[in-house]
Amino acid sequence: MASRNSQSPVPMGTAQGDPGEAGMLSAPDAGIRDTGSATQLKTKPKYVRKIKALVIDLGSQYCKCGYAGEPRPTYFISSTVGKHYSEAADVGDARKETYVGHELLNMEAPLKLVNPLKCGVVVDWDCVQNIWEYIFHTAMKIPPQEYAVLVSDPPLSPSSNREKYAELMFETFGIPAMHVASQSLLSIYSYGKTTGLVVESGHGVSHVVPISEGNVLPGLTGRVDYAGGDLTNYLLQLLNEASHKFTDDHLHIIEHIKKTCCYSALLPEKELGLSLEELRVDYELPDGKLITIGRERVQCAEMLFQPSLVGSTQPGLPALTATCLGCCQGEGFKEEMAANVLLCGGCTMLDGFPERFQRELSLLCPGDSPTVAAAPERKTSVWTGGSILASLQAFQQLWVSKEEFEERGSVAIYTKC
Repeated sequence: MASRNSQSPVPMGTAQGDPGEAGMLSAPDAGIRDTGSATQLKTKPKYVRKIKALVIDLGSQYCKCGYAGEPRPTYFISSTVGKHYSEAADVGDARKETYVGHELLNMEAPLKLVNPLKCGVVVDWDCVQNIWEYIFHTAMKIPPQEYAVLVSDPPLSPSSNREKYAELMFETFGIPAMHVASQSLLSIYSYGKTTGLVVESGHGVSHVVPISEGNVLPGLTGRVDYAGGDLTNYLLQLLNEASHKFTDDHLHIIEHIKKTCCYSALLPEKELGLSLEELRVDYELPDGKLITIGRERVQCAEMLFQPSLVGSTQPGLPALTATCLGCCQGEGFKEEMAANVLLCGGCTMLDGFPERFQRELSLLCPGDSPTVAAAPERKTSVWTGGSILASLQAFQQLWVSKEEFEERGSVAIYTKC
């Protein structure tokens, strides 16, 4: 029997860094393309002044932010915003209206928790503004007027979202320049590549996106509306079926159990055939109580391969990937996509997932010999790709300036993004 006596999980709302060994960032191996015009940038463009830049990747669970050129984000800020239940505060009430990051901790008054994203796409721009205000003024303590900002944009999001990003950044925060980049493109850049099949599963949504020479292949992106957050909810269900008593208020604990105790079995039938004594681990709750986790350790990850376990009719991640590969056949890209299947996002960090995913995809595509790659720090692949992109000299001509925005309005974003 094993024991997991790790530090108590951090509750939702905490602003935290992601410390680690500093490393070198490698640029994409085939150059960066201007994704707006699909024209490859010249290797020696006319000189453009390089300006200080920030990279912001707003995800369903965390907003990752930091300085361009750094190997990893400086801050992980919860994407949850707390608001008072009463719509209007009483006269003379000095309470804050919204709470972000560490401000959510130790709040005595109950708060309504709001997430600005649904299935990876922004649906509440007021909350986005609250998060960005916290990033600039509280977390990083920097004047936004002095930094260009690269913002990530999820696959299949409406183009109007890019315009809204521009309006918010230029009009509210007064930044000097910005760029909006596809999350999938940034993820592939984090691998030092410009061609491949990006399989991205974060907290709120999962995508499979084929990219060739820095261009997203149109009409071939696959999406399923489940990811790491759904995995956490499924684990909560499994644990309660095993006579534990958890509620939604304990999701931060369940999340920690998922990350430290659960794994994706290469042969789940064989693994689930083991005795409970062989599978069980003890987990210490924040109050010091020990609970035993058994077959739930293996059962949890199966949802990614069999969404029907939670009543979903959507395909599993390997099946979605195989379908996308099949669609690439008619476009003539199947071989290069199969040779470069790139796992990205925090949900793919589950122990054993890359090996299981490789096995399942190979069974579904026996004649294609798919090769799956899993970078060690793929949970921040979008942010890392943005850090690489924004620090390249060849990219500096793709910033949309405040002057361009003032002259043309929000549509100026389409000229370079």
